[in-house]
Order: sequence, then C-alpha cells, then structure tokens
Amino acid sequence: MLLLVALAMAAQTPKPGMAMAIPPSLPAITPDVLPGEGWLPGMHKLRGAAMVFDTWKPLRRRIAVLEDGTPVIVLSGLSEVSKPDLITVTSPLPELQLKPGDSLLRYIFRGEGYGDFWAKKRWYNALDGSFVTEADGTGCQSHCKARVTEPGRQTWWFRVRLTDQRTGWTEALNMLNPN
Repeated sequence: MLLLVALAMAAQTPKPGMAMAIPPSLPAITPDVLPGEGWLPGMHKLRGAAMVFDTWKPLRRRIAVLEDGTPVIVLSGLSEVSKPDLITVTSPLPELQLKPGDSLLRYIFRGEGYGDFWAKKRWYNALDGSFVTEADGTGCQSHCKARVTEPGRQTWWFRVRLTDQRTGWTEALNMLNPN
C-alpha cells in the first residue's frame, strides 16, 4: 500500500523534461526552496522593518512587526508564482527543440542562471537558463539565445523563528541579509 502511495505522489511531481500538456496552474507553489545563491536556513538579520504572519496563505493574520536589525532564524522558504516570466527564444535552442519566436515560461529563478521552466509541453526543473537575457539587459553574458519579454510576478516567503521562539512567515526578501 505504501509503495502505491509513493508512486502516486511521484507521478504528481514534475520531472526534468517530463511531458506536461499544459503549464502548471497558478498560483504555482514550490515549497522548501530559497531564492538564488547564498540563501541558507539559519540566522539572518533584518535590514528594515518586516511583518510576520501566521501563514503565507491569503487568509493570514499578522503575529509580529519586527524592527530593522532584528535577528530571525530562517527555517525554510516557499515560492509563490502568480505569473511566470515570459521568455522569447531569439536563436535556436536545439537541446530544448526551440526555435526563434518560441516561448518559455520561467517559474523560479534559482540563481546562477538556473530555473524551473515550461516549454512546448515539457517541464524542466533546475534547468541551466544562463542563455536568458533578463528584461533589464542583465543575465546572459555569452551564447544568449532568449530574452525575458514579460516579467512575471513571484513572491518569496520565508518561514522564520522569532527570538521568542514563535514561528511565522514573512515576505521581506529585500530585508533579509544572508550571513
């Protein structure tokens, strides 16, 4: 019985290059992930005020307001994508079977160019997307083959432990400073 449950759960998780007829539904939630390079669970200090909630979900209740410099312990993170980045291919990408004019959707930017993408009915988890130039011109340095043509909307939530041992959620990404 446990084997059947494990197999059913594995079937629901997108695998790299896995066929998916339609993109993931929105909002797309990815638990247990932190943004970019340098973000690890552990002690962090706020670089500004932050609100902490009992949950990251829409029906949340504020449990604390923290001041600049307050230490918190980051326990985990979560990505909530309400709109993925729309990326247009500008040069052939034969490894993904994409040609100029084709589109990719990027759900998470994981850092160092890596991200989670959906293109042509396939899901790519932690794909090296260093071929993508960001909308502001940053990103790709060589072999640039695609460009962000419509930035998406993504919220990073952090599950934190406060100094009084309560746990909660904050979306204060720009205020947390990795140590």
